Amino acid sequence: MLLINDIKLSLNSSEDKLQSKIEKLLHTKINSFEIKKKSLDARKEPIYVYSVLVDVDNEDKYITSNIKKYIKTDLNPVYHKNNKKVCIVGYGPSGIFSAYRLMQTGFNVSVFEKGKRIKDRVKDVERFFNEGILDENSNVQFGEGGAGTFSDAKLTTRIKDQYIDYILNIFIKHGCKESIKYEHHPHIGTDEIRKVIENITDYLIQQGCDFHFSEEVVDFVLDDKRCIKKIVTKKDEYDCDYLLLGIGHSAYDTVVKLQDLGVYIEPKDIAIGFRVEHPQSFIDERQTNSIVNEPNEYLLRYKGEKGVYSFCMCPGGLVVPAMSDKNTIVTNGMSYAKRDSGIANSAILIQVPKTEFNDGYIYLKMIEYKAYAYSNSYKALAQNIKDFMNNELHELIFPSTYCLGTVLYDFNNFFSKNDLNIVKQALLDFDSKIPGFIDKGIMVGPETRSSCPIRIKRNELGQSINTKNLYPMGEGAGYGGGIMSCCLDGIRISNIIINDGNV
Repeated sequence: MLLINDIKLSLNSSEDKLQSKIEKLLHTKINSFEIKKKSLDARKEPIYVYSVLVDVDNEDKYITSNIKKYIKTDLNPVYHKNNKKVCIVGYGPSGIFSAYRLMQTGFNVSVFEKGKRIKDRVKDVERFFNEGILDENSNVQFGEGGAGTFSDAKLTTRIKDQYIDYILNIFIKHGCKESIKYEHHPHIGTDEIRKVIENITDYLIQQGCDFHFSEEVVDFVLDDKRCIKKIVTKKDEYDCDYLLLGIGHSAYDTVVKLQDLGVYIEPKDIAIGFRVEHPQSFIDERQTNSIVNEPNEYLLRYKGEKGVYSFCMCPGGLVVPAMSDKNTIVTNGMSYAKRDSGIANSAILIQVPKTEFNDGYIYLKMIEYKAYAYSNSYKALAQNIKDFMNNELHELIFPSTYCLGTVLYDFNNFFSKNDLNIVKQALLDFDSKIPGFIDKGIMVGPETRSSCPIRIKRNELGQSINTKNLYPMGEGAGYGGGIMSCCLDGIRISNIIINDGNV
């Protein structure tokens, strides 16, 4: 197989023309090709630039400085039956992909998830969005697929890892479009990822994976060597040889239980802030690739005394209520596959170092409870960005997409005096990069669950440093910050288990 870079197509050209371009370049017919990467070059007249993998006879004769031989690596594990009992607690991205890989290898896998399967979970979430009735066990945070199921379902990551294609191939096998493998900023959308996760779960059930949905783990039984021998749920007790802990950011009760048992947990820096919303047409006008007829994204960074940055930008998306506790307010961003809401949103967050709080969970929960107390409802707090900058409060320049409504609130009261100055300086910087960012936008919040406030420290073998056979993984353990990074962490831990089981 050959890797050929720098094949160009105009924006209006069909990708069907790639084959003729490749054959013209090689001066021969090819057997097949696949796209490895697609990017937009907008420096002059915008064009798409492709890297392709090509199957052609006698490939060695075509190798040049620009055409390289490419060898695909098969990362699928070898199956051999293993009776060791693996218990996976939490079924977000790290739980899904550790379960998938361990089932491929032949382990005896049981998955425990506090929330419901997606079809029932969606009903609970929609009831909350429409009626304000929150189910604390089945919501945006808890249930099949984890919090990423109700997001933009971005598949971008800055991590370079050989297992990225392995992950994408599994997504594609279970219903994703092929283009997620080569798009520059691939995303699935909340409506599509739900179907894909359901398909993955159904496949794992067919393969013999033992699922326990709506079954919360409430305790762990340790022996005198600090090895976890059983997990205890609200329904039963279960033996385990390996415990993979893939809890999400919001699994505070589980973290408290682990602390009570003496599991070593350390605090971690966090971030707080709000969502900003702008007309998508405004963002498109300010960004370079609006000609592509796709909603545009942005990534903003400000380096001051503290960092301020955009996070989880959702073009054509919605701001959604993301709380898992009653009488709190938490916002997050979500979008459907078509990204057609007409409104862009993104979190704007300021870093909060661990030296500024004693317990990160309590610190964040107090913000969430105070927001609810001010609103006296699940309506989010909102303000025009321009009013925030000018210490004023007027009616919003356009309605927020937040489904439960908003109440006017002066975010000048949200931050400490020092942080307030930093956030305002950051917004001025963002406005210089996207002119009109301040005048054309609104802010909705609070946003408190972008990063987990703890890390369950693990050793080089992936185990908790003081609790044998406990393998913390994913975002809720402090080892991930998005779908792909958590998927990779689940695979990283499962590979450790596979190697240990084969000794």
